[in-house]
Amino acid sequence: MSVPAQGAALPAMTIEECQRLQTPLRQDLEILDYEIRRLVARIRKDARDAGADDTAFVTASSTILLSIAATLLSRAAEDRRANFDAGAFAASAGNAALWAQERRLKCFVGGEA
Repeated sequence: MSVPAQGAALPAMTIEECQRLQTPLRQDLEILDYEIRRLVARIRKDARDAGADDTAFVTASSTILLSIAATLLSRAAEDRRANFDAGAFAASAGNAALWAQERRLKCFVGGEA
């Protein structure tokens, strides 16, 4: 992925693009992937143990994680004086959803599918 020109849209990356990144960035992303999954699993278990609706937790936490991802990309676009392209973000989210569906939610960045 190339750096966009000032004012151009900053695209989100696909999972495949993330997997092609060089070390140490790819390793950092693998750690991020692992740690977020571990944290979500722990909070989900705690919520279930407390009697929370698991389906509501999963759907709400998915929305929150998408919001966090969109915020990260938007801030990165601001830092580069680029535009945040919500359509490109949605396409990237769609790519990630297909990836997860095909690989049954195994580690995205680590390529353990």
